[in-house]
Amino acid sequence: MRRPDQHPRWIKAFGYAAALLSGLLMGISWVILKLALNFEVLGPADLNWLNMVGLAIIIWPVYLIRRRRDLFPRDMPYRWLLVFALFAATLFYLRNTGVGICGATTAAIVSRVETTFVFILSYLVLHQAVGGLGWVGSLLLLAGALRTVGLGSAQMNLDLLGVGALVIGALFVALNAVIIKTHFNRVPNELVILASATVQTVVYSMAVPAFIGLDGVRAALAEPRLLGLVALMSVIIAGNLFAYYYAMKRVPMWAARMLALLAPAVAVVADYAILGTPITANAVQGLLLVMGGATLVILSSRGDNGAQRAVARERVEERSERDG
Repeated sequence: MRRPDQHPRWIKAFGYAAALLSGLLMGISWVILKLALNFEVLGPADLNWLNMVGLAIIIWPVYLIRRRRDLFPRDMPYRWLLVFALFAATLFYLRNTGVGICGATTAAIVSRVETTFVFILSYLVLHQAVGGLGWVGSLLLLAGALRTVGLGSAQMNLDLLGVGALVIGALFVALNAVIIKTHFNRVPNELVILASATVQTVVYSMAVPAFIGLDGVRAALAEPRLLGLVALMSVIIAGNLFAYYYAMKRVPMWAARMLALLAPAVAVVADYAILGTPITANAVQGLLLVMGGATLVILSSRGDNGAQRAVARERVEERSERDG
């Protein structure tokens, strides 16, 4: 497989466009989620259940067509795909909870602390060399998240549960990023999406009827506008994943992650334009701090030399052989 720097310019251009599209879709998704939850028919769990059913309906035909010659190769890390999917089920529930409590703007900004968690886990788990620039960026990210929610204010106390859900959800995003880095080098992108959508559908198909009930789902199926939002959200999730994975294989990783930072800004603007949520000084200051901090963290990873990449590849290969 070609490295990103070996692709022709026109392929790279499509890669950069895909990264921008991913950021745009992710930003809009926060507002669509809030719109769906505002109907007060679906909760975080049953909303994610319907979203994953929709995603599964989209990904299964794509996977069967693209991987028809070898649907499920024996050498894939299926145990890790299961762990990845269960982590995804947790983080989507936490994300939905955070959006419902805090709103789209706060959720989009606070969730960017995942960049800090990825940075720290890369140091602790992957043993990657990190520089002072990355640590400064991590601190700015945390400061931006705290500024967004209004540290010490009454609003901070009111939204503490939602902020906690978003931060823990961001941690699970980072854990999945480490799994991707260490175990999914040879795993087709479609299989990752398929495993996540399928496992989440199964998990929520058992959990929602058992612990929540089906009243919300029945009401959603009887409300065309809400059902349309759920379907749109499934399409957005699929589009975001395909665009981001496409970009990651065709442009440098740091560039794809930088362009994906468009998401919080899009969420703030869309939240104001669609839901009429005021753009507060806290939100603007928090957004600038978070995006600035994320930029420093991402740029700090550009300095990896060839030897470091070779060592990382050797470690990944060793772990893949050990895990079967």
